[in-house]
Amino acid sequence: MFHHKAIQHVVTLYLLLIVFTGCAKPLPTPEPVTIKFPYYERDAAHYTTLAEQFHARYPYITVELVKLDRQNLSQIIANDVFIADQLSLAQLTQQSAILNLTPLIEQDNAFDANVFYPGALETFQYEGKTWGIPSDINMLLMYYNKDLFDQSSAPYPTIGWTWNDFLDRAEDITDPNTGVFGYAIQYDNEIALMEPVLFIYQHGGKLFDSWQNPTNITFNDPLNVEALEWYAGLIHTRGVAPTRQQGPDSTRYYPYGGVMQNKYGMWMGMLSDQGGISWPMRWQMQWGVVPLPRDRAAFTLATVNGFFISAKTQHPDECWKWIMFLSEQMPTLNMPARMTLAESSAYMQLVGVEVAEASRAAVRDAVLINPNLVGFEQALNVLGAAFTAVRDGQTSAEAALNAAQEQVNN
Repeated sequence: MFHHKAIQHVVTLYLLLIVFTGCAKPLPTPEPVTIKFPYYERDAAHYTTLAEQFHARYPYITVELVKLDRQNLSQIIANDVFIADQLSLAQLTQQSAILNLTPLIEQDNAFDANVFYPGALETFQYEGKTWGIPSDINMLLMYYNKDLFDQSSAPYPTIGWTWNDFLDRAEDITDPNTGVFGYAIQYDNEIALMEPVLFIYQHGGKLFDSWQNPTNITFNDPLNVEALEWYAGLIHTRGVAPTRQQGPDSTRYYPYGGVMQNKYGMWMGMLSDQGGISWPMRWQMQWGVVPLPRDRAAFTLATVNGFFISAKTQHPDECWKWIMFLSEQMPTLNMPARMTLAESSAYMQLVGVEVAEASRAAVRDAVLINPNLVGFEQALNVLGAAFTAVRDGQTSAEAALNAAQEQVNN
């Protein structure tokens, strides 16, 4: 049995607990806050659901979704939080349009930079500060028309395939009698500059002394010349890719029309192109996708989209909660920048087995496009002109790259 003094101590402590509990003031209810976040129509359901889930977690914060009609940076940055790719970072920092996130990161004990793919977070760092949080990764892949492969009894491309494999597949598909080409080489679209760059780096060449922090231009490196000759040979020697005049869609819609008309066996495109989602029309054929073929090295280019907070927001803490919540969710189309999300079964269910496996394999060999290259616009324009001349058969790869090197040196 308890001693009477022990019982007295227990009673005293109990009474003190009641007194102090009764005197304690309840935590103040936060003032209601509304933050604006822009979205495109195709993502309406996705962000509506996320905004509701976020509000359930933080009842005092309401996310107001602002519909965008087109991709206009000035319209996008008028909101509290927004998404942009890393190529916009230079412009956003120069305009003082975004908030430095470093203080918010330092005060958030739950933040872990290691959850993102290597290099993803670094693309949003500038002058020792972090300006954005990675959302998703977009990269160049090789798409192919399964219907044409089946008709030609050609084996499908596979992860780890080589330049020789690529040529074999392209030759199997090409049929001059029906106007079918194994590969739709790029001409006047946004990939036209990147395509030969990719082949150059796969061959072991280099256009700059450093891709991440370029200071010197090496356009006429011998390996660059070899790769560009091989690339041009797809058109002018092997005939597995069309000239401008041979393609069924030699207009500004190239290669969209030829792909839709089942005239191209393979074409290079972004992960976000899958199924024609970002094209003028959806793909009607059975299609597949793999990483780009490799030669001396595997190589592809990628961009990262990230979440930014407007420098004009009145609610930085609430915006930080929103972007951290968003970074933990599955994106609508591209590969998640968070490794656990990208490797999850949920991502595979969202995009399909082939897309998931191709993107997971390709990201290991992806170089994130560096915003520092923005300072090399003139040199890139010179390089683009050299690629066009070689692609059109106007000059040799060696002559074009030597001329380009001389021009940028002067």
